[in-house]
Amino acid sequence: MKQRLAGVGIAGAATIVGGLATAGSAKASSVWDAVAACESGGNWAINTGNGFYGGLQFTKSTWLGFGGGAYASRADYASREAQIAVAQRVLAVQGPGAWPVCSVRAGLSRSNGGATSSNITASRSTQRAPLTTKSTVTKKSVSKKKSYAGTSTVRNTARNTATGPSITVRSGDTLGELAQRYHVAGGWKALWKANGARVTNPNLIFVGQVLRLP
Repeated sequence: MKQRLAGVGIAGAATIVGGLATAGSAKASSVWDAVAACESGGNWAINTGNGFYGGLQFTKSTWLGFGGGAYASRADYASREAQIAVAQRVLAVQGPGAWPVCSVRAGLSRSNGGATSSNITASRSTQRAPLTTKSTVTKKSVSKKKSYAGTSTVRNTARNTATGPSITVRSGDTLGELAQRYHVAGGWKALWKANGARVTNPNLIFVGQVLRLP
């Protein structure tokens, strides 16, 4: 769930008021199954070790901020129904854009997803793109776990403007994970723009590739 809520999770304070919502109608459950199929392959108990959990890929802070702690400490420990209930609260606050790629593929809307109104002021700051497989190119491996190009309005300047320390891409890294690891202001977009001549496609970075921090 990338900020692709996606984080890294809660940008503001969260207050839960009233009782916990139910998972909603069968129709809502069906569309959430489609979102989960895109986000995690439909595995509601998934934990790949990348900071996102469960079928709908919540960060831990987003999960707790939207009341998930009433069910379990993390989304992957909770039932499918509990994860949908929390997702409906996120949907009410953030809209389908909280799952920017998979909501489009699944046809998710506030209406068919059963968005649950509540006094929650949290915001999702990490967006999680759908899980995809890793591909291999000659002599180097490239990670495609996250897709940025389809949702970004940032244009690459094709110039290297970074002046900070050098970092080396490791197996499984994405621009988003590197930006989070090194606390890059502006996130993956800033890291990408600062390495414009080194990274022409934000979905394509190579193991062993050297980038510089902004």
